[in-house]
Amino acid sequence: MFKPVGKTRVRTVGLWLLLALLLSACQPIMPVPIQPPAGLRPDAPPYAVHGPFAVGARDFVIGEGDDAIQMTVWYPALNPTHTKEKITYQLNEKVDSVPALPSSTLVEAGIIPLLPSSTLVLLGQAIQNASPDVANGPYPLVVFSVGLAGFRQQNGYLPEHLASYGMVVLSGDPRGETLFEEFWVGAATRQIDAKRMIAYADELTASGGEWAGLIDTEHIATVGHSSGGWAALAGGGAQMDFSWCTANPDLITNEMTNCTQFPAHQDEIAAMLGLESTPETLWPATNDARVDAVIALAPDGDIWGAEYEGVAVMKVPTMVMGGSGDSANIPEITSYPIYEHLGSANKSLVVLENADHWIFTQPRQDTPWVGNYIPYFVSTDPVWDMDRAHDLINHFATAFLLDTLKGDKEAHAALLPEAVNFPGIGYKTTMK
Repeated sequence: MFKPVGKTRVRTVGLWLLLALLLSACQPIMPVPIQPPAGLRPDAPPYAVHGPFAVGARDFVIGEGDDAIQMTVWYPALNPTHTKEKITYQLNEKVDSVPALPSSTLVEAGIIPLLPSSTLVLLGQAIQNASPDVANGPYPLVVFSVGLAGFRQQNGYLPEHLASYGMVVLSGDPRGETLFEEFWVGAATRQIDAKRMIAYADELTASGGEWAGLIDTEHIATVGHSSGGWAALAGGGAQMDFSWCTANPDLITNEMTNCTQFPAHQDEIAAMLGLESTPETLWPATNDARVDAVIALAPDGDIWGAEYEGVAVMKVPTMVMGGSGDSANIPEITSYPIYEHLGSANKSLVVLENADHWIFTQPRQDTPWVGNYIPYFVSTDPVWDMDRAHDLINHFATAFLLDTLKGDKEAHAALLPEAVNFPGIGYKTTMK
C-alpha cells in the first residue's frame, strides 16, 4: 500500500539534492576527450600516445610565382563539437610528363614517376581549417623538411602528432627540385625557404597578425627526412663542405647523390644564397639563430666535409634517427658519422635495426595510389611493422622536442639511457 512521504523526509532529500548540486558546481568541468588517448598500436610507448590537443591543419602560400612556397601548418586546435580527426591531403601536381607505368617496370627502370595531382592524396589525422587554440599558446615552432622533390605532407603522421603535444609545425613543398636533373637547386632553396617560413610565422603570431599569440618563435626546432634531414641540420647551424665528394669518388655510384650535382653547380648555389664568392671549404651557416633543436631522420651525409667538419660546428641539441638497413643513405657514411662528429653536448642516435630508408614516410594505408603507380617499398618496410616504427619515431621525437623546447623534465627522463629499452632499437646519447 502506498504510504505518503512525510515533510521531514522531503526536506532531507531536498537538502541532499541541493548539496549535491552545489558540490558539482564547484568541480571543474572536464571536457570529453577529443581523440582517444592511444597510439597507432596498443603497445605504443608513452609519448606515442595522442597528446592533449586537438590537431588542426591549414594551407598557406608564401610569395608568388616561382618563389611561392606551398605550405601546410599543423597546430593545436579547438574542437568544441568533438569532430573526428580525419583529413585527406590533396598533394600539389608536380609534372604530368612521366607516364604511369606498372610498378615492376618502374623498379626495373629505377625511376619513380611524378604523377598528376588528381591521383595524389594522402590520408591523415587532423581537422581541416580548425580554429587554433590560442588561449593555451604560444606554442614552440617546428619547421619540417621532406625528402628530395617530395610533398610537404608525405611524413604527415609526425607533424600531426607533434601538434597534439602543443607545437606548431610548418612544412613546405621543396621549391625548384626535380628528381633527376636539377635537385641541386634545393641546396639553396631549402635553406632560404626555411628562414622564409620562420619569418612568415613571425608575421602570423605578431600583434595584429592572423594568429596573434599562437606561436613562440623564440623556441624553434628544425626536423627533416633524407634531403630534408640535411636541411634540418643546416637549420641548426651545420655548414656545407663538398670536400667529401672529392675525397670519396669511389663511393659515388649513382646520379642521385648530392656529390654528383652540388659541387658542379656550387657557383650557382652560392649566388642564390647571396654569397660574394664560392667557398673553397666550409660554407657559411645560413640558419636562424633562434633554432634550439634539430631532428635529422636518415639524413644525407655527403656534403659535410671529408671529416664531417660541417656538423662538428653544430652546438644545438640534436637527435639523429636512421635505419641500419638504409639502402639510400647508407648509415655508415650518413647517420652514424654525423652523430659521432656532432659538436653538440646534447646529442642522441636512434637506430631502427634493419629498417630501410622509407621507414619514415607515410604508411601504405594512407597512400592509396602507392603500388599502382610507384614501387610498393616507398610506403612499407621489409622488416618493420610501419605502425610500430611510427609509434617509436613519434615517441622519441616528441620527448626530445618537449625536453629541448619546453623544458619538460618527464620527457627528458624518458630519453635517458636507462629508460630506453625497446626491441629493435639501438640507442646512444650524451644526455644525463
